[in-house]
Amino acid sequence: MNGKSILGVMLLAATIALAGQANACVRASVPGAREIIDPTKRINQKLFTRAILSEVNYERCKAGLGPLSAENALVRIAEGHSKWMAKARNVSHKSTIAGRRSFKARIKSTGIKIRTGAENIGMVHRFQVDHVRFRIRNAQACHFETYSGKRIPPHSYASLARTVVGYWMDSRGHRANILNRNMRKMGTAAAFDRSAEYCGAYYITQDFAG
Repeated sequence: MNGKSILGVMLLAATIALAGQANACVRASVPGAREIIDPTKRINQKLFTRAILSEVNYERCKAGLGPLSAENALVRIAEGHSKWMAKARNVSHKSTIAGRRSFKARIKSTGIKIRTGAENIGMVHRFQVDHVRFRIRNAQACHFETYSGKRIPPHSYASLARTVVGYWMDSRGHRANILNRNMRKMGTAAAFDRSAEYCGAYYITQDFAG
């Protein structure tokens, strides 16, 4: 067997190994994550973070990266920024909160010893209408349907997590944050804007530290 043949076998073996690793990746089960979110009550941010973490670590596993862990201090600053975005109705990394005007300032305010940090933000409607062709049957009753007649439900913690991580993974910059090998911890939170179109929307902040 010549050198090229050996190299070809090695590359094939590496490809098979990576494919096997990706196939072995599974989303961690999150008890309670299928619960429909009731925005009239306090959002369970820790549960939401676990649901997001399940999606993020699944994507990191497929990329051959180690898992992130939840950090309560990051959840708290993420919640504060999400509440600001929901009130301002503005998806922005900058805010008007003193000492937390930028994501760097927010992460530093936790007191966590870090070498690097990053932030993802986004907005997702309360009902699962994003990127779906639908019609409004009764706006006051929040009755939305697909064109095949299937009623569109509100988000659970799990579906909201999968939706927003899916959006982030489709965005080069957000994806780079999720797959950053230097990150070790993560916290995520959502805040609700009841005045948004289609019966409200969630503003979401995801903060990383490494």
